Amino acid sequence: MAAIIVTLSLSGAALAETKPGTEWAGKTVPLETFAQFPMIADPEITPDGKWIATKIRANGAQVLALLAVRQANVAPMIIARDDDFSTDKQGDQQIIGYEWVDSDHLLIRIDSRDNFAGEWFDNIRYAAYNRVTKKVVPLGWDKAFAQTTALWTSSSGMPHILLQRQNLDYGTELSGNPEVIDVDLDTGKYKTVMRPNPNVSRWTADSDGVVRLGEMRDSETGKVQILYRPDASTPMHTIVNQVPDRYTGVALPSLFVSGGNKAYTFSRADGFAALYEYDLAAMAVGKKVFGVNGYDIDDASLTPDRKALESVTVTEGRTSHHYFDPRLKEIESLLEESYGKGNVYIATADAARETIVFRVAAMGQAESWYVFDTLKGGIGRIAYANDTLKDAMLNPVSIVRYAASDGKQIEAVLTMPRHRIGEKKLPLVILPHGGPWARDSADWDAYGWAQALAEYGYVVIQPNYRGSTGYGRDWEKASEKAWGYRMQDDLNDAITYLAGSGTVDPKRVCMMGWSYGGYAASRAAERDGDKYRCAISGAGVHDLTAMIRYDKNYLGRYGAKTGMGSASVDLVDASPGLHPEKYSTPILIIQGARDKRVPPAQSRDLVARLKHAGKIEGKDFVYIEQPLNTHNLLREADRVQVLKEAKKFLDQHNPA
Repeated sequence: MAAIIVTLSLSGAALAETKPGTEWAGKTVPLETFAQFPMIADPEITPDGKWIATKIRANGAQVLALLAVRQANVAPMIIARDDDFSTDKQGDQQIIGYEWVDSDHLLIRIDSRDNFAGEWFDNIRYAAYNRVTKKVVPLGWDKAFAQTTALWTSSSGMPHILLQRQNLDYGTELSGNPEVIDVDLDTGKYKTVMRPNPNVSRWTADSDGVVRLGEMRDSETGKVQILYRPDASTPMHTIVNQVPDRYTGVALPSLFVSGGNKAYTFSRADGFAALYEYDLAAMAVGKKVFGVNGYDIDDASLTPDRKALESVTVTEGRTSHHYFDPRLKEIESLLEESYGKGNVYIATADAARETIVFRVAAMGQAESWYVFDTLKGGIGRIAYANDTLKDAMLNPVSIVRYAASDGKQIEAVLTMPRHRIGEKKLPLVILPHGGPWARDSADWDAYGWAQALAEYGYVVIQPNYRGSTGYGRDWEKASEKAWGYRMQDDLNDAITYLAGSGTVDPKRVCMMGWSYGGYAASRAAERDGDKYRCAISGAGVHDLTAMIRYDKNYLGRYGAKTGMGSASVDLVDASPGLHPEKYSTPILIIQGARDKRVPPAQSRDLVARLKHAGKIEGKDFVYIEQPLNTHNLLREADRVQVLKEAKKFLDQHNPA
């Protein structure tokens, strides 16, 4: 395990401005450094402020651990590794979330890719960790099949949760209709509080632990039926029965204020997701509480007692909070006075909001993590996210907007090579994100790809092309029938934009991506080879028709149709791997052999077709299959190999 500061001695000294280290000025950071997992990630502090649950870097992987706050000589305590929760070792297992139910009980969320009757599907499981007894208790695993979701956690008394799960004991005819169980976190014992309802595929509970909503989405037609009840003693009744717009959805109460009849909802009524009050008496959307012009909000939260709205999270160029809680608003303002506006992100706080865990980083700066004792006024550093980089300022990052060829404005993250400042006609790497229903921001990227490529002389641009989330309903919807066409043009238009200012040489461009980004890179090599010197496709979908067949059984006809099935009016034409003869620029293909999200057959079939079309391995294409890699790059060794193979390929075909 790498070194990490866990014992915090907070002085009463005033906040002091810190200057980034200059250790890496004039030096080149090794690729291996960028591939490292963060020293800590996603910290969650206990309500009493004494312990932090966080993922930490250990032996080339990430593990879930506890760090002591203001407790001398207490070493990090490892709780679990990703594969500890594997039941069959056949798919991906990853700890994807955790939260404190109280100061002794941690609820852990595990994502897995499981196989049932020959079909792969995404599964979620939960476990509880008791900090005192150090016991891990699986929650409701004995009969759970899929769709396990924590609906509610207790805030006082006996620690327990409401858990939604599919239970095949009710018969296959109710296999898509979950029950709700009340589970004791110490014993794992439970009782059923809601039996499966043939009209419900997902339940919602309020802040007091009462199941209030039931939702059914027909996987064949897309029709949504919503059942509701105002309290535990009233029967459910239907309030919605329709096929909603896929990109607008149905505005329903999402945040129930405890002990009352008040709620909040997320709605795209004006085209962009915003937070609104929700009238539970009329079952209707009320006045807007918070929104940002041109952007969707990400999330919202209630105060620890669940009686008031605390904050809204939104990603414009970077992710930030808008606080309704005056204490947190004041604390953020105080920290920004020292570290700069936009450079502070409060990740977690104790129940009294007296001990604050926050992250500091300017754009292009490696992150640092701190604890702020608001009573004593002192700050202690927990750790640098990267112990090698510390808080170095590396390659400059900015948010830019450029005009697509049809006039639409595209927001993108631009990273410039710090060792070539002032130079013109530089080589370019276009780095599209996965998804495609996702987005890139200017916050520090834990994968390190943009910074690594810029460090070795490349201009890197990450366009939030059409279909990217966070830019409203219409931008998301613009992905329909646009895979490999208009969405691809959005990426190509970045070349025109950067070449127009002389920043890059339009004849020295490569595209690199993972997942959907891997699809885009493959499409670039097949469709737009005249614009690219090379392409690097990781975990890419090359045959859309085969991918839909792979997905359809667990997504359903409607889910498959509206997901990847909406990619094009002609899925064969939009599938680069079905046209191997058209690949006109060298392509590096990287695939994890244990990838169950995008199966290895996608890349293996492409390689076979390229060979059959007369393409020469080592010249026209290179294939790297990583035997232990999954879709999520859970091993540091695989992350290092991806960067090294990418640089080797770039050195050969698009040298900086």
